[in-house]
Amino acid sequence: MPELPFIQVLVENLAREIEGHTIVSVRVPSPAIVKTFDPPVSALAGRRIERVRRIGKLIVSDLSDDLLLVMHLMRDGRLQIARAGSAARKGRASPAPKPMAFGLFLEGGDELRVNEAGPKKRAGVYVLRAQDAASSEPLAGLGPDPLSEQFTADVLARAVQAEPGQLKRAITQQRHVVGIGNAFADEILWEAKLSPFAPAARLSSDEVARLYAAIRSVFAAALQKHRTRFGTQLPTREPVELLRVHRHGGEPCPRCRTRIETVYFADKETYYCPACQTGGKIYADRRMSRLLK
Repeated sequence: MPELPFIQVLVENLAREIEGHTIVSVRVPSPAIVKTFDPPVSALAGRRIERVRRIGKLIVSDLSDDLLLVMHLMRDGRLQIARAGSAARKGRASPAPKPMAFGLFLEGGDELRVNEAGPKKRAGVYVLRAQDAASSEPLAGLGPDPLSEQFTADVLARAVQAEPGQLKRAITQQRHVVGIGNAFADEILWEAKLSPFAPAARLSSDEVARLYAAIRSVFAAALQKHRTRFGTQLPTREPVELLRVHRHGGEPCPRCRTRIETVYFADKETYYCPACQTGGKIYADRRMSRLLK
């Protein structure tokens, strides 16, 4: 799933392309992508895109007349700006190209498309009134952004101390801090030299300080790398080659050269260095189990 650096660069580049443009019409080849019904998606027509911003992993467009368009790409959703065909520009129906799920025709002839490949359709589009947005899904209950001034070491300490589960799960809960997903949790915990399987509530003050510093430094470096890699393009693929630990199972740790180990669980994997993070302990592959011991 796209995480904070990917979404941030996507939003920055998207803003340059569509801010100030007016939505002419909407088409929805995959109706299930629309998660709200009041206001209807038809209400987007005629609205001006005033601002495009990121909240966590969400792409939020502030529209004229106090309307918000929120897009959650989930695992397989991606954005594309394409030149609309002549029939579409004139308002006539035309077949939607696969794997397009949602489209906004903009003045000038471009179409902003949400494409979603793969059998599992999880991406979501939400149309919200600005006054209701903070208390509505998917914006309700989100924690602070790790790049914001509101995210402090004290905020992080309270969050992990209130979490009964494992540390990796704690920092990926969006109610604690937004934007951290499976991949960057591995990167952050490796940087902080903390075990992803450690009980979150038992972290010492020193460990919390290391975790906080790692969150800040990992995202700062990743943002710079993503901006360099994508330039002004809309990212369509997570550059996993820029990661140091995640998806590098079996390779030497960049810090100590110990073999990076992997634990599979459901549809996610955890990558870690036994020497740097778990005191030499190697966790068994328990992908058929509901518990990691």
